[in-house]
Amino acid sequence: MSASIHPAAASPQAADYLPPMTYADFEAALQLVASDRQHRVMVPFLVSGLRKQAPFMNGQAMMLEILCSAACLADLPMKPRAAA
Repeated sequence: MSASIHPAAASPQAADYLPPMTYADFEAALQLVASDRQHRVMVPFLVSGLRKQAPFMNGQAMMLEILCSAACLADLPMKPRAAA
């Protein structure tokens, strides 16, 4: 494994971080991703739930929740995996 995937192994540079984002920014982005009205109605509830969970999660867990929320709201079609 390379040292770049181990946060403690390298000194972080400013370019290594994502830009800061507020919960209002996050909610606005999810509103854009939501595929229909019913999904847009869910956005404030998802953001509120994530905000309540945030103190108990690390950055990786938070990012996973953000990505999962976006994927669910986008209602992306599921494609079957090709047989290997």
